Amino acid sequence: MSDTLIAEGNVWALSSLGGYEDKLAEGDHARLDINLRSNLPQSVVDGIGVAIRKAGVSLQGCWQERNTLRIEATKKIGFLAIIAVAIAAAIVMVAFVLSWKLFKLSPVAALAVGTVWIALIGVAVVAVLFVWKRGSS
Repeated sequence: MSDTLIAEGNVWALSSLGGYEDKLAEGDHARLDINLRSNLPQSVVDGIGVAIRKAGVSLQGCWQERNTLRIEATKKIGFLAIIAVAIAAAIVMVAFVLSWKLFKLSPVAALAVGTVWIALIGVAVVAVLFVWKRGSS
């Protein structure tokens, strides 16, 4: 299965993002790709992720790949509107936005993202334990 494009638009259409809620079923995994003029400062990306989580969205990740900000979340009531508000609140970011695309992720893609995060966490834990053990010797 492949990801399904649900909607796309430019910077001015970000405020209407919440209007696409009905295109996703409760519990669906979605990814919002925001094409940027250039990379954002990592502090802005982190701030957007924190704001989205604090607003109660089940966020799987918020990261940059080249000039694209990617936000993955699980659909719950009002989650797209919350994401749009968090992005708009990062006023610095709005100047960088060129366009955006909203995808419904296939179950395989959602599983792959979870697997990658588990693998990264596992590597981090092993690295910390290795450094800790080495430092205590």
